Amino acid sequence: MQGHQPILTQTGEPLTSYNSHLVQQVNALFVQERFRALSNRLTLSAAFRAIMVTRTISNALPGARYRNGASYFSPQPQVSASYDITPHDQVFINGTTGFRAPSGISNYNDRFSVSTGKQNRSATADTKPEYSIGEELGYRHTGPVNIAASVFNYNFTNRQISTTSSLNGVMVTESINGGGQTARGAQLEVGLSPWHHFSPYVSGQYIHATLDNNLRSGTDYVPTKGKKAIRTPTFSGSIGLSYDNGHAFGQFSLNYVGPTYSTFMNDERIPGFTTANLSIGYRLKQVGFARSPQIQLNLINLGQPGYLSGVNSVSFNAKSTKGIYGSTIAGRAPTYFVGGGFAGVVSVSTGF
Repeated sequence: MQGHQPILTQTGEPLTSYNSHLVQQVNALFVQERFRALSNRLTLSAAFRAIMVTRTISNALPGARYRNGASYFSPQPQVSASYDITPHDQVFINGTTGFRAPSGISNYNDRFSVSTGKQNRSATADTKPEYSIGEELGYRHTGPVNIAASVFNYNFTNRQISTTSSLNGVMVTESINGGGQTARGAQLEVGLSPWHHFSPYVSGQYIHATLDNNLRSGTDYVPTKGKKAIRTPTFSGSIGLSYDNGHAFGQFSLNYVGPTYSTFMNDERIPGFTTANLSIGYRLKQVGFARSPQIQLNLINLGQPGYLSGVNSVSFNAKSTKGIYGSTIAGRAPTYFVGGGFAGVVSVSTGF
């Protein structure tokens, strides 16, 4: 039984999804200035960066849009200030901007089915770059106990969401324009300098991220305004403990990631999960010509098998949804990454 024969173009070449050549040029300008005052306790910094990106794509498939591309210009001012209250205590404030061009060459191409020869995707015209403005206010303390705490606010326009989609059986990377997004939250890190060879550590983050507008799907809009952002757990944190007396050593870490939405409509999400890792070992100063030989046991992913560790491909909605203009927008299931199972690894190493 013969297999499927490829569809040939007018030139006799097999039809592919696209046959493209990408040329990208990136130029950047950067200037920075720093000012110190009050016996160097106050530091003011200002910087300006301008990013210029030009992409030109030619698609050689017959019937496809031959030339496409985009040019992006992004001015990115940044300011920061810090004040040393004491030699061990500092407060700081930062104002930043960011830029991100759409990822994936497939966004700029007309794409075709290799089984029917018909066009199944058009080159998107919505290739606007992401731009963000962020503010952060925080406090740092160094000493026997190290502390870093901050609150932050970020505003995004044309939020670029990287995702994967199936194109003729092959997974390709592309960007979805997630519109505007606002994220506010706080984070805390506390670590103890070695005490009787022990060093504990704890960190946590709270973030409230929401969508600022409805997203377009075909000729209608999905009612996503006010929904929580995808791939953004509200709570996450970790606890760690390390020990090292020069010979015996070990480290334990416990990490938590809260529930994470995989659709812009918040109608599907992965549950929160906790992972733990443990490593223990012993090292000698010298044995013959071997310097600092050591043996180490690593126990990876203790007690958390078969969990969903992240979102691979996102979707507007997993269930059928009524659009802003009243049409029914069909759902599409997201896909996920599965976390690795338990593993134990023994390693032996030395220097010479």
